[in-house]
Amino acid sequence: MQKANRKEQRAKSLSHKAILASWLIILYLCLSACVLSYTLSVGHLPPLRNGRTFLLITDLSGAGPDVEISFYSEAGINVATFRKLLPPMGKIQIDIDNYLQTTGTIVLKSSNERIAGEYWQIYENRSMFMLPLQHPGEAGRYFVNRFRFPSCGSKILVLSDPHGSGPLVQMEFYSSTGGQEQIAKMESKLLRPHGTLAFEIDDYAPPDILGKVSIRSFGGSIVLHYRQLCRDKVVLAVPARLPARELIINEFSTDSKITGNLVITDTSGEGPVVEIQFLDDNGEVIAVQEKLLPHNGALDIDPADYVDNVTNGVMKISGETEIMADYWEKNTQTVLHTPAVSEPDGDLFISHFSPFDDTQDVLSLLNVGKEPVKVKIQFYSDDGKELGSEELFLEPYKQIDKLVGHYFARARPGTMIVSGANASLVVTSHIFDLKNTKHLGTAYAQVIR
Repeated sequence: MQKANRKEQRAKSLSHKAILASWLIILYLCLSACVLSYTLSVGHLPPLRNGRTFLLITDLSGAGPDVEISFYSEAGINVATFRKLLPPMGKIQIDIDNYLQTTGTIVLKSSNERIAGEYWQIYENRSMFMLPLQHPGEAGRYFVNRFRFPSCGSKILVLSDPHGSGPLVQMEFYSSTGGQEQIAKMESKLLRPHGTLAFEIDDYAPPDILGKVSIRSFGGSIVLHYRQLCRDKVVLAVPARLPARELIINEFSTDSKITGNLVITDTSGEGPVVEIQFLDDNGEVIAVQEKLLPHNGALDIDPADYVDNVTNGVMKISGETEIMADYWEKNTQTVLHTPAVSEPDGDLFISHFSPFDDTQDVLSLLNVGKEPVKVKIQFYSDDGKELGSEELFLEPYKQIDKLVGHYFARARPGTMIVSGANASLVVTSHIFDLKNTKHLGTAYAQVIR
């Protein structure tokens, strides 16, 4: 009898231990899901021959949080996942090509929202681009301006599923002229969980009539960007953006050796009137134009038709309803693409990244507010050490360029934080080859959450 009782007690003990272990596993999974609640992501395409791709991950909180980095194949198969501890106010650099040699998705997860991710791709001719990793947010609608700039060929749209929900993606390809036959084609695609879809936009509608592309996701959020392959192996890459009524193109130039195109698109379907103000590099308005957008259509404008011999000017674009805009420019050195941005609000972060000993980055700051502002720039090394700071006084719409390479070690990445009370700033970094002053690439600042 005692032996039977002992067996019964042992069975109950084992049962309790099994239940406790199960609860501990469930608790661990719940805590893991809660801890790693903030997600950033980007779709990856392998670089051209002899190219390199890097990931820069930066801590902006000063806490040095833990980050989980995952790489998924085009079909959504996890090929690598690992964790890294960020230095407080520092950054780490990861060679993506060591983990992902094909099209795929990169996902960062952290408990701390004050982190930033940047995707850098560098080519054999030393040209480069940077894409900020995107927070997926809620499922919604995005727009892409389809425009075949004379110096650029194919445009590839890259869609990724960062959460693994396998959403349905609906794409509408609109005619540039809008009107009754405004939708040239509709297409639906089912993204595999954590999968990536990359395709040539011109395969879905005639390139001579195609205007904007609308992308919606159902059943989960996505991240997306598009790329253009241009002459001299220059690749332009731009994340899709949400439309706005007030937009800024922070740099444009005109002269006989420059080809420029401003494309403004109606995203509301109402055919609004838009006003374009052209400002010189001193912030003075030198021309104003009003244009009527076709319903769901687009307008292609050459700034040289309205202003002559402008260097580093600014365009302010205002719409009665929400719009989007992009500017393409071909000069004697390279091809540039400048996405129109809405007025930012808050402190900004941008990386110092000169990957070669003979390159230099120039920080460009533009105050797009109505009043003069005092801004502070703080410089940090990749291990989080504060290297110095500067204070500047910015007049409205007068652009200031600063050489910043002397704060940082050669070929080492760093961090710059730009802040100012009630400041609305557009901040970019231009990377140049010191041997021939050729422009190699542009990076755009991100708002610190």
